Parts: sequence; structure tokens; C-alpha cells
Amino acid sequence: MSHTSLDSMIHTGYTEREAMFVLIVAVHSGYFLRRQFIECVKRERGGVATSFLRKAIELGHVIALPCAEDRFVYHLRAKRVYQMADLGDSQNRRLKSTSEIRRRLIVLDYVLRHLGRERFVESDNARQQLFASLEVKPEAVDRAARFQQSVPISFLQTEDRTTVRFAFVDEAQRSASRFGRFLKTHGALIRRIERAEVAYVSGSSENFASARQLFERNMPLKNSTSPACPLGADHLVRWLEVRHKFHVKGSSIDPSEHRLLLEGECVYRAPVHTGLIASWNNGAMNAEKVRRLFHRDAHHARFVTELIEADYPRFSNSSVGRTMGSFRGQVASQNMLFDNEMAESEGG
Repeated sequence: MSHTSLDSMIHTGYTEREAMFVLIVAVHSGYFLRRQFIECVKRERGGVATSFLRKAIELGHVIALPCAEDRFVYHLRAKRVYQMADLGDSQNRRLKSTSEIRRRLIVLDYVLRHLGRERFVESDNARQQLFASLEVKPEAVDRAARFQQSVPISFLQTEDRTTVRFAFVDEAQRSASRFGRFLKTHGALIRRIERAEVAYVSGSSENFASARQLFERNMPLKNSTSPACPLGADHLVRWLEVRHKFHVKGSSIDPSEHRLLLEGECVYRAPVHTGLIASWNNGAMNAEKVRRLFHRDAHHARFVTELIEADYPRFSNSSVGRTMGSFRGQVASQNMLFDNEMAESEGG
């Protein structure tokens, strides 16, 4: 999120915390709840949230969508806001189906929960840059981009590796079949990343088991290793070191090294291993070169589930697409929006 976007939002009248929240909504969901604003700015319910919502509606940036039980979902729809966030072509400002709105609210809860833990990819350009830095082929990135659901992508950077996290968000589907389609479109991309994590995120744990089975069928563990290096590059390097120590230098080895030597002799028997041994013995191969040789075959994708336990408003068919209109001149709506529902509701 650029400082320019944040400054532009502040100049429209928002505080820094309000502007940050608006940008997060613009990037990740387009829809939000009052409680999500409160959680993001880390303030108690009351005047802060009321002031923000009044301001956002008066500016024409936000509309309120009425739901059952006098609750509301807020839609960030102003094109100008998305332009300030460098997201002028974003579809988040378009009115969505009730199930898609619910999914986007879960997405926002997920993002708010993970802010600060890892960095989120916030634009198509940033996505392209990340995967280019990880040497992923453009066609794999393009194929994943064709999946019609928004998939939050984040990454955690350490000194020696980058772990990329893909979050598939299920708004309580009857089955995990859509997750299967996600794996097919994202499979090539995920397999090209050295460390990837796929999170199945939902407000219900009902599909967790079937999603795990789908993942294991589409992303088997064999994709994390090479046939020539089935126990990983570190194991192969250590075996070559011990073998050289025992057979070439004639040095003694301890019991653990002897077990490693015997294990490796049962595994590393292909012609490629004969060549590696010869190169190691004459000094042409070392640990760094072995790790580099098998680097692209050392990929690993992990599956995790994440339950978002939250209360979301229910839409009635007649209320979808209806809004409370402009703020000024609507006294009855103002009372409903700011005095009653907002002061009491946990979810709207």
C-alpha cells in the first residue's frame, strides 16, 4: 500500500487509521461490517465508528445495504476511491450476489487476522513482481489469474526463503468442488514455488476433510522431491560427505554416520548418483552445487485449514441492491443507521 494512496485518502477527510481501513477494503473485499472497522482501528465501539461511517456515506464513498434484523453491510463503491488506491479497474465496486458478498466479508476477516503476520500482495503488478522474483513462468501466473474468485495471496520472507500463502475462501458451499477447480488453475503456479501454503478458509469446518483429500490428490507429496533426491538435498549432501570420509579418506565414522551410509547406499544407486560421487571425489562437486542442482525439485506445498468464527448479517432477497441513499436529508435513515443498529449490532 503506497504512501501516495494513503496521503490521497487522508486529504479527502479521513484520519490515518480510517484511510488505512478504506484502502484495505478497496484492495481485498469491497464490502465491510462495522465491527471489522472497529477491529482494524483497535477502538471500542461508539463514536469513532459512527463518525467514520457518517463521513464515508456523506462523501459518497460507501452505501449501506440493509439486511435482516435491521443490520447492514457497507459497500465501498466510489470509483474515485479505487483510483486513489491504484485500482481503477477493480470489480470490487460492483454489486455482487449475496453469497459473494458473504465470501468477501470472510476474506476481509481473514486479511485483518493476518495483517502484521505476513505481507499481502495488493495488485496485479505486485503479484507479477513476486512470482517473477521466484522464477515462476508467466504462463503459470496467467492461468491462475483466470480463476474467477479473488484469492488473497501473502508471503513471509526470511533470510533464506520465501513462503507464499494462497487463501481459498469458502462462504459455506455445499461441497469443495470449487476448491478442486482452484487447484487445477493454480497447480502449476504452486508447484513452481519452493515453499507454498494453501489455506482453506471458511466459516464452517464441514468441507475441511474433503478439501484435504482434494489437495492430496492434486498436490501429492512426491511433487516436493526429485526421484534422484527422494530424501531431500540435505540428506544427499550429508551422505556424499560421509561416504567420502569413509571410502576415500579412510577415516572412522560414528554409528549414526554408518546408518546414514547404509541408508544412502540403498537409495542413491542410479547413474546420476555414480556421476555425483565421481565429481565429489575429484572436487568438481560440492554441497552448494548439489543443493543448487536439486533446488527446483525441492518444492513443498502444505495444506492448512482456518475457521473464521464470526456472525454475518443475512440478506433477504428483497433487500439486495437497495441502499439507504445519500446521508443528508434522510433523518429516519440516519437514526436507523447511526443511533440504533450501529450501537448494538455485533455484525452489521
